[in-house]
Amino acid sequence: MNLNTPISVSTCDPYLDRPPFAIYVHGLASGANATTFDKLAKRFPQFVWMSTDFGEDLAENVEQLNDMIRSNYPQLIVGTSMGGLAVLYADAPEVVKVAINPALSIADSVRHTIGLGKHPYFCERMNGATEFELTEEMCQQYEEYISSHKPTLGRRSYALFAEHDELLGDVASHYAQEYLAECGYNILTDPRGAHRIQKSTIELLAHEIVEKEYFRGEPLNE
Repeated sequence: MNLNTPISVSTCDPYLDRPPFAIYVHGLASGANATTFDKLAKRFPQFVWMSTDFGEDLAENVEQLNDMIRSNYPQLIVGTSMGGLAVLYADAPEVVKVAINPALSIADSVRHTIGLGKHPYFCERMNGATEFELTEEMCQQYEEYISSHKPTLGRRSYALFAEHDELLGDVASHYAQEYLAECGYNILTDPRGAHRIQKSTIELLAHEIVEKEYFRGEPLNE
């Protein structure tokens, strides 16, 4: 588990005498030690940031995230790519949700871009694992989960997309934007972004979401 600052949570009021708390959910092949976590923690020091390793099973990831939400009372959750999917489906009605390039077309991306078989992790995993495997069965499970579950809404819900996504493809990205808008998500696009989170995307997150949510006269911990 990656936690940039220890906190103490009141058993009477989980938001009392503590800074706003945020969770980051990494994408496929990444981990809690990804550089994105450090970038978010440095850019948004007003939050205490937490992350942990997630696996390749989407349903398990959603449950793992739900457990973290129930245990830690975050005000903000941010997920990228497959982590963005977990954010979409998480049960977090009191939390500001941000899904960055959520991989709603993950099955097609695995089959046609990433590739089936074994792949190395991008960063060191807490359990020491160095590689993972993607199978056709997993692709079918992704499709079944996504088709049978509707994205849920948080206190407010946002989806950030790169204008051109080299991994998911523009057609899939545009479909995801239209679909999530219909589901009630606020859609933002980064003309300089890419599938993997960029500095420009973090700045979009800062100016269009975090600062407006945090300083709008309606603090996140109310």
